Amino acid sequence: MNKTACKKRAYEAVKELIGKNVPVMVHVDMLYLKYLGLPEEAHFGAHTVVIAGIDDSKRVAYIADTGFKKLQTAILKELEDARGSKFKPFPPQNKLFVFQFPSNLTSLNNAIKKGMMKTVETMLHPPIKNLGARGIRYFASEILKWPQLCPSESPRFKPFYEVTYVMLEEDGTGGGCFRYLYSKFLKESGEHLDKKELANLGERYWRVGEKWTRVARLVRGIPSNSANCAEAKEILLEIAQQEEEILSSLETVF
Repeated sequence: MNKTACKKRAYEAVKELIGKNVPVMVHVDMLYLKYLGLPEEAHFGAHTVVIAGIDDSKRVAYIADTGFKKLQTAILKELEDARGSKFKPFPPQNKLFVFQFPSNLTSLNNAIKKGMMKTVETMLHPPIKNLGARGIRYFASEILKWPQLCPSESPRFKPFYEVTYVMLEEDGTGGGCFRYLYSKFLKESGEHLDKKELANLGERYWRVGEKWTRVARLVRGIPSNSANCAEAKEILLEIAQQEEEILSSLETVF
């Protein structure tokens, strides 16, 4: 992965790879890509797209993006702004991912195990407080402040709660803040590796996903009922505890 603060270098790096017929995966702030049609303030800089081509004469880029069957078109200025956005907590920093494909692939069994252990490490031992299980608890501690920090009657924050709901439940997550997807992965891995423990953990993660769905719906309703914050906090604390227990069990499977 490469990143740079220089817009020119960022563009030239993409252009060089495209010139070699190599599609380029980058991070972008979704708000700046107009084909997504997002509301104002809907910044999210960790969205990943693939730049499939550039037409300098038309000053446009052709982009493969999740949820679209066909390539989308963005003017180069949009792409520049999307890649160079400074909005936190996930500024894209003009990140560009370069892949080196190995001549020999890791066996599927080992890849599954390594992937699971990476999830355990990331969730149980995050480097900062707003990631992993610690991040869920931090979310719980902060949500009570939202009605004051983000008043829904303010034009600036009007879309905030709806966008948060979409990020948790609809936009790429498969519902339940990705937990339903991970549940299915654990169940399928259990069948492949002949480990019933993984299927059981998958069932437990599905129930956690249902709690995330509940949190998302509570967040969506905060503008009309601020009491939702307290209920969401309690569920988030339950989620953090249950995810720690599930992942601690996952760590001992292999």
